[in-house]
Amino acid sequence: MHLKITKTLNQYTFSLDTRISDTGISVIFGRSGSGKTTLINMIAGISQPDAGFIKTSAGCFFDSALGINLPVHKRGVGYVFQQSRLFPHFSVLKNLKYGYAAHLDPDREFFQQIVQLLDIPNLLKLYPNQLSGGEMQRVAIGRALLCRPKILLMDEPLASLDLPRKGELLPYLAKLNKQLKLPILYVTHSLDEVLFLADEILLLERGKLVLQGELEAVWNDKLILPWLNNNQPSAILHSQITAHHPRYSLTALAVNEQQVFWVNKLNLPLGESIRIRVFAKDISLTLRKAPSSETSIRNIFKVIIIDIIKEPQNVRVKLAIGDNILWAEITLWAFEDLKLALKQVVYAQVKSISVNNRDWATH
Repeated sequence: MHLKITKTLNQYTFSLDTRISDTGISVIFGRSGSGKTTLINMIAGISQPDAGFIKTSAGCFFDSALGINLPVHKRGVGYVFQQSRLFPHFSVLKNLKYGYAAHLDPDREFFQQIVQLLDIPNLLKLYPNQLSGGEMQRVAIGRALLCRPKILLMDEPLASLDLPRKGELLPYLAKLNKQLKLPILYVTHSLDEVLFLADEILLLERGKLVLQGELEAVWNDKLILPWLNNNQPSAILHSQITAHHPRYSLTALAVNEQQVFWVNKLNLPLGESIRIRVFAKDISLTLRKAPSSETSIRNIFKVIIIDIIKEPQNVRVKLAIGDNILWAEITLWAFEDLKLALKQVVYAQVKSISVNNRDWATH
């Protein structure tokens, strides 16, 4: 998708010139008021840019110079909102068929595929007021998919749900892209959702693009630090499961050819691709590697310092570990005592228990 659009809003002018992947899940991330919903509303045709164009693999949606502005129903997009917007007087089955019937060539096999994919066969006879928030959103997603969209737009679909319901719905969202090969533009300000879903991130601030790229590249960039929870830096590591400890409840993740990262046991098969979030506050640095018999820390990695960010009290140190990145946050006192410098080889220590269930996702 190629976008070059401008639109004057109340407080700023939205201006974007970029290309978004036509595969995978592209997450549009930023604070409230940054222009996330404005962007997908213009792609959907709900609002119109002042100037520019929106071109996709399915054709041109908008081009001010050529006078093109396709109506919403001709763009082939599915849209899932924050609220499910189900018809309260329709059963789940009738809500789904509303999207199903809108397609000129209904496919009953596809209908069954979507119902099974979203795990809603047992909900078909129920009404919206009998469903949980997560169940309602699954039905809303199903209704959008049954219109056979070429792209799915999702505007903070989990924002109104509590944490358990979010955890319940995230795996379904991840499966959509993998099984249906459907490109998804997903709006959120939740870092947990970014970790779990994103292939690509677009970081917006006041209608401007701050960063764009693959998840690990954007997350590990120092420019994203102001957007992190409580300004706490963290890194995303991509890895594979290589072993489950025969005695202890631990799982080994390969971070490079020589080093593994032990974490609390993950009930996943060997070879599963995974990414994990490691907070800088959970990493300490040492000049020498202590033998395992002399420390409780199970993860001690040989790393290279590739960036140093000094602040009044603390120092953030960016570390290369093979193709992966780690951030460590230490006191200025420790930094000066250790005499750390760029390109220096040091050891990063990470507790196995520092990675919890909200800090990893299969990919």
